[in-house]
Amino acid sequence: MKKAISVIAATAMMCAAVSPVFAANTESANPDVFINGTKILFDDQSAIIKNGRTLVPARGVFEAMGATVSWDEEKQQVQVESADGNTWVRLIIDDAVMKVYDMSGLFGALLSGQDFAAPETDIELDEVPQILSDRTMVPLRAISEAVGADVKWDEEAYSVQITSTDAAVNEKADGKPEFTLSAGAETVSEGETVDIFVNAANIPEGDYVSGVSSTVQYNKDNFELTGVALVNGDTVIENAIGAESADFMDSCVKANYGTIDIENAVKTDGKVIKMTFKSLNGKEGVFALSDSYYAGYGYNNALLLGKIEAGSDTTYYEGGDIYIDTTPVTVNAGK
Repeated sequence: MKKAISVIAATAMMCAAVSPVFAANTESANPDVFINGTKILFDDQSAIIKNGRTLVPARGVFEAMGATVSWDEEKQQVQVESADGNTWVRLIIDDAVMKVYDMSGLFGALLSGQDFAAPETDIELDEVPQILSDRTMVPLRAISEAVGADVKWDEEAYSVQITSTDAAVNEKADGKPEFTLSAGAETVSEGETVDIFVNAANIPEGDYVSGVSSTVQYNKDNFELTGVALVNGDTVIENAIGAESADFMDSCVKANYGTIDIENAVKTDGKVIKMTFKSLNGKEGVFALSDSYYAGYGYNNALLLGKIEAGSDTTYYEGGDIYIDTTPVTVNAGK
């Protein structure tokens, strides 16, 4: 979410996030999980269905809802604190009882100097928390509903749809920064390259683009990534630093780039990232921004905006603070 951060720390954080390499899990036994329409992606352990209940890794899903998740190794206990801090959920591995504490009175008790005993509710679980492939797996519906989210199962899509007032919503809003995608050409022949641009909009006057993190889906059978650059319109910012991974997930490239070169940085709406792809066979390629959330690594897109007069201070946008237009761009349509 939006927060102030130094440009050096922010750029390092964005670049570090590109290093993990994941493969999308396409097994039908693994249901998809969505929060407010945003897909949650897992690395080495996906959500599973066990005895009719969905289990998910302890971190990721609930953190995307603004909750804080902690693990006590000695007690073998997971604790989930709701975004507003008013609900604490505790689960112990292989224990069928989930404890839910109402912490809403804690602050008032502290102010008045009174003792506080949180009201406790015990909930019997149909499936116990457990360790699977070295990952702590916990019941999705029980915890989500305990922290105030609505959970629905979509049998046709084989997915869990969660609605949470504490999670980001990918929607347009006046003044909110936006990412869109465009192509430098509509058609390319086999062996030729095409530039795919990430465009930023709603950049406030007096700000400059200090850094960009962006993830683009594409067809690897027909196109190959050959280069990524931070740009100002059609001009490459030569002294930008960053990294990219063409295998961030199945058929996706993630790029993180930043600059402290205020003079050459983007200061108005326009192109901010250029990804160059080579056509392998002259066939159709569909490119689209990904608005997913990676468990443990955060949102697939982020934006750093700095103040021209302030030097290194920047504001970091992610999640609901930036709108990601996932409308696809097609090159070689119909081929």
